[in-house]
Parts: sequence; C-alpha cells; structure tokens
Amino acid sequence: MPSYDYRCQSCRETFEIERSMNDDTKPACAHCGSGEVSRIFTVNVATGNRSGQGKGKGKVQQAPKPSGGHCCGGGCH
Repeated sequence: MPSYDYRCQSCRETFEIERSMNDDTKPACAHCGSGEVSRIFTVNVATGNRSGQGKGKGKVQQAPKPSGGHCCGGGCH
C-alpha cells in the first residue's frame, strides 16, 4: 500500500499515512487532529544494478527532503 506525506496547516507538523490510492478522503493531522492538511508530493528515486545482477536490485530510496529554509532546499542560485 502506498504511503503519502502530509503537512498540517495549523501546527505545521508533517506526517505519513499508508492508504489506498482510491481513498480520496482528507485525513486529520496525526499530531493535533486538525482537518487542515495538505499533501506533500515527494520524489522516489530507484537505484540498483542496470544489468539486474546482484543484491540490491530495484531498491527504492526516497529523495532527501528540502532543508535550509528555501523553497528547493537551498540550492537556488
């Protein structure tokens, strides 16, 4: 089952929920219970051996979350 990241508009905490792709109900904040939440879209990066040999084939790693207080993690020029 896929997991989705959300950010609460009231307390600004982020949280993750596993739910069906068909579930379109808006969740409540896991920290304060507020219904004012927004989904955070994340990028998953697949890594592994292109030839398909060896262990670690097809591992999926989540890209690092932005940091540094800028819109894109501080990498803007």
